[in-house]
Amino acid sequence: MQTNEKAKASDHGPFTYKISEMTAKNIEGKEISFTEVAIAGKLEFLTGFEQEKNFMDVIEMKSDRLVLNLKDVSFINSLGLNFLLNEFDKCHKKNIRLYMAGTGSYVMKVFTITRLDGIFKLINESAECANDNL
Repeated sequence: MQTNEKAKASDHGPFTYKISEMTAKNIEGKEISFTEVAIAGKLEFLTGFEQEKNFMDVIEMKSDRLVLNLKDVSFINSLGLNFLLNEFDKCHKKNIRLYMAGTGSYVMKVFTITRLDGIFKLINESAECANDNL
């Protein structure tokens, strides 16, 4: 997997995120492009136009695959889950495949309790999205 030079970082209080345009080869050797948003910190409240606008910018990118890398998320509450569900809905409406990567044991437990593990496409590493041929 390689990372292109296009990356931007943002700080929104309890969490930060970094947007990267990436590529990975699928099992057939074809290079697949995707956008990764690596989120770190606490997804506990998300208010304000600026935060919503910034994530919409990610979805406006040219890739048809968006990976939210949650490996550095230490806490998530109902507002954070609602945010993820809204992003899922936005992606679905734009025919963008949304993946959740690197869910640690805490986030995975929350996804399981809320049954979101059956809604989100969960992968271990971001590059795994290249092998989804749906």
